Amino acid sequence: MASEFITALRGKQEEQQRRGGSPRASLLSPATIYLLIGALLVGAVITMSPALVHRREDFQAITKLLPCVGEPAAAAAEQQAAAQPAPLIAQPPPLRTLSFPPEWQPLLTREERLRGISYWGSGGRLQRVAQKLLTGQPVKVFTLGGSVTSGGGSSSSTKLGYVPRFFEFLQHNFPHKEHVLENKAIAASTAFMYAACLQHHVPEDADLVTLEFSVNEKPDAPYPSPERRAFEQLLRRLLRLPGRPAVLVLHHWGWWNALGDGIDRGLFYSQPEGQLTAFSNYYDLPTLSLRSAAYHLMDAGLPKFQIGRVGLPQQPVFACHEAVIADWSLCRLSLQIGRVGLPQQHLFFEKGKVRVGPIPLATPETKNEYFYADATHPGNSGHQVLAELMAGALMRAVWEVQVEGGAVSDADRRQPPVSQDLPRPMVPFSRDELPGVCAMQEEFKPIVKKAKGFEYLPERPDADGFMRQKWGWRGTKPGDWAELEVDTRASDGSPPANTYIWLSHLASYQGMGTALVECVSGCKCERSILDGTWGREASLFTVMRFHVTRSPACRIRVTVLSQPGRKKQKGHKVTLAAIMVTHVPLGEGATEGSLGLVQNIGLSHDRGWKDR
Repeated sequence: MASEFITALRGKQEEQQRRGGSPRASLLSPATIYLLIGALLVGAVITMSPALVHRREDFQAITKLLPCVGEPAAAAAEQQAAAQPAPLIAQPPPLRTLSFPPEWQPLLTREERLRGISYWGSGGRLQRVAQKLLTGQPVKVFTLGGSVTSGGGSSSSTKLGYVPRFFEFLQHNFPHKEHVLENKAIAASTAFMYAACLQHHVPEDADLVTLEFSVNEKPDAPYPSPERRAFEQLLRRLLRLPGRPAVLVLHHWGWWNALGDGIDRGLFYSQPEGQLTAFSNYYDLPTLSLRSAAYHLMDAGLPKFQIGRVGLPQQPVFACHEAVIADWSLCRLSLQIGRVGLPQQHLFFEKGKVRVGPIPLATPETKNEYFYADATHPGNSGHQVLAELMAGALMRAVWEVQVEGGAVSDADRRQPPVSQDLPRPMVPFSRDELPGVCAMQEEFKPIVKKAKGFEYLPERPDADGFMRQKWGWRGTKPGDWAELEVDTRASDGSPPANTYIWLSHLASYQGMGTALVECVSGCKCERSILDGTWGREASLFTVMRFHVTRSPACRIRVTVLSQPGRKKQKGHKVTLAAIMVTHVPLGEGATEGSLGLVQNIGLSHDRGWKDR
């Protein structure tokens, strides 16, 4: 039917042109022709005529004839040249694809990066970060964690650690001079330090905060323990920040530290990763797992993923003195206590017994083929894999925003929402910790109000940066003293709770001493002994904890003693680095005794990497 109509229309035009007339003079008006075409189309639909319904060329032919109706010849030719059939479905704009920097040779496939996303959830907050980046806005990113996050194990923590590599990836794909990309790692730290002093590390308007604590958190702590409660408190404080930052959890995993159930390395289900991921499930936090992405690659011994040797120099045997013992759990405890600075030591299960000795060392020529620099820290290739996992999470968020406008739209959400705020804490009988005080780094200096013999000095004056220089108040002779003053009240006037002071001090294997800690005015506390000595070959800032009454001006005196500590050393040095006041509600399942499990929260390694 359409073909006959088109043929007749063309014939009319040709006849009129042979007579020298204008098509406009004799043909029907454009409006009339459009009505006729419409009538034909309606008739085709009614009769299910395939000639009109399925023959797209008929529509094109009619379209080409229409500009000649009632139009000058020149205008008709111009419109005919420009006319194209409109697509049946609007085409979306081209997708922005992210890429690795040119100098990278990716070690993970896309499939392996996806395997490394151990939990994604809705991904809503991370998609907001992606949306800002796609619209050209700067973002504020902060990375929290221990020595792995600070770049430990890489040959350059400022260039080849996973954090600077991730920042490089972000700038490569979304360059902006106003991005704020800061690494807030504290070597050997746990979530507790950040939970108590979050305001010193993350501003209220942060866009993205990443967490890496799996290798430092106590592996066998139960959920109601202070360690797990501190981890949850950190999550809750971050999620409540006014800027509503995305929180991305990264699980590093040490092959040589994953032992138990009869094997001395490579236990896939070693904790605490599974426990910490449960918090991600509860709070809807995207979570990345090195173990999920690379375990089978390590097990197969692929290049760059080999785990049979480590790259750092060997250290003398420290724990158990190479003894072959039957009680390997006791030896493991000894090893864990002494392993900081000696990460190469390992428990080997041989013929039903346990021997402690060094992990085999790679040669300088082959060390880059191995994943780990020591029992815990990744080498250069390991750091690159962690960076690729981080990049993969951002790739997925960007894809979801572009293709779906976000994984979850308002229509997908339950209305009204179950809760506008955070859910109640996951760990039973937990309550959000009451506000307290945190004075560390530069803010710790004015906390000391009076002193005799104590001076504010760096432990490493030539190190790069204030934190690495290890500033603190130092006394070196018996009788030296310093008085610290803090407000131990709860700032919100909350009901009574157990208030604790956490005093950070240096501990080392040489030149250290002890000090008497006592409350001298404004508050009350039991006298306690600060001991800065230990046997491990490392210098770390650790914390001691004691209960204190509430006061607007609680004054604490620290006096250097002549008596030796648990490890007799030549010297009496005492160095104070930070002070925290926390208010921990008890009575609802927690016990004061359980709080004593929190100890030895390290702030900085003495033995470090080449660029430290």
